[in-house]
Amino acid sequence: MSLAIVNARLIDPATELDGPGAVLIEKGLISDVRVGAEASFEGAKKIVDAGGLCLSPGLIDLRVKTGEPGAEQKETLETASLAALAGGITSFVVMPDTRPVIDDVALVQFIAERARETAKARVYPAGALTVGLAGEAMAELGLMAEAGAIAFSNGDWPVASAQGMKRAMAYAASLGALVMSRADERSLSGSGVMNAGAFAARAGLSGMPVEAEWIGAMRDTALAEQTGCRLLLDQVSTLRTLEIAGDARARGAKVFATAAAHSLFFNERDVGDYLTYCKVNPPFRDEETRQGLIRGLKDGLIDAVVSAHDPQPPEEKRLPFGEASFGAAGLETLLPALLSLYNDGAFSLLEALRPLTIGPAELLGLPQGRLAQGTPGDVILFDPGKPWLCERGELLSRSRNSPFDGRRLQGRVMKTFVGGELVFAR
Repeated sequence: MSLAIVNARLIDPATELDGPGAVLIEKGLISDVRVGAEASFEGAKKIVDAGGLCLSPGLIDLRVKTGEPGAEQKETLETASLAALAGGITSFVVMPDTRPVIDDVALVQFIAERARETAKARVYPAGALTVGLAGEAMAELGLMAEAGAIAFSNGDWPVASAQGMKRAMAYAASLGALVMSRADERSLSGSGVMNAGAFAARAGLSGMPVEAEWIGAMRDTALAEQTGCRLLLDQVSTLRTLEIAGDARARGAKVFATAAAHSLFFNERDVGDYLTYCKVNPPFRDEETRQGLIRGLKDGLIDAVVSAHDPQPPEEKRLPFGEASFGAAGLETLLPALLSLYNDGAFSLLEALRPLTIGPAELLGLPQGRLAQGTPGDVILFDPGKPWLCERGELLSRSRNSPFDGRRLQGRVMKTFVGGELVFAR
């Protein structure tokens, strides 16, 4: 079936397109893009009038956790997919820290097959960098890559051994594989539960110092330079870490960076009266750092923004702050968090959408993330100014531990299409 979406405002960061137009999708692929207020496709079997809504490529999220397999009470691939599509995310990478860990071929295949059976979003498994995420023996990266692992990560746990990390990076480099690494020196961050500083001291909470991230980033970027590995610094939370990545890239290293959407929206004071929904790792930093990250995103130092979706059930969040689990649900608030920068005047729509579409697509080598002939018909219609109240009870994720709960936001997805099929409508 052919689907034409007309009377839309086309937003395509890949081509810097921002203007009225229409898109034709046939057999699951974009077959034509026409620009102009009168653009149409008369012969299409189905025509959707966008009513002036923005039409952009579907979002691509590089960091999503689920509980499947092993902790399905937190999230399944199916429920994560439902929440993702409601947030305009048509493709996402699922992290390997499940029970059991995704560290062998059978589990990579399980995730891929289970996603095909239950999820309408496109799901890409990331394989574990080390066996069991223990940071010791390297996992079978080559076999997992052949089975469909799109990247490799040690999850929230940095590989403590520099020699072990170097071996894994060298092997990944020989495969042309992307390694995602949390920059952290655990001997410094240790048992910290929020950003180290005066605010944490007054709250009587142990802090996670920024230098723990810097030291981890310096080590990993040096190893990436030495091995030629494609390194993605995962969830950068300080401007200095971005500068470390930028300096390495200037010397020819294949180093990239992501930031979590909530790190661009919140600062450490949002922890307030020990709000455990705001307990994340890396933690919310101070306001000066948040503003620095926003500048870094605008300057192109951040290649992709992720939801950092980490579902945690109420029994793991409704505890004293120091005992509560880290993690925030983020699939349905990824786009609104970026649109807040647009609505505040800090970004154009193209700038706000770039780290959610073409940025992650290029990192993973995916064809989607752009409005171009022959690419997957994964598109969204959204209203960038639509006001709404985020209420956790209305979120589609199985665990609703959102730091945005109770926040008034602007910008919402109205329709989501995957391969030209309508898979979500608000």
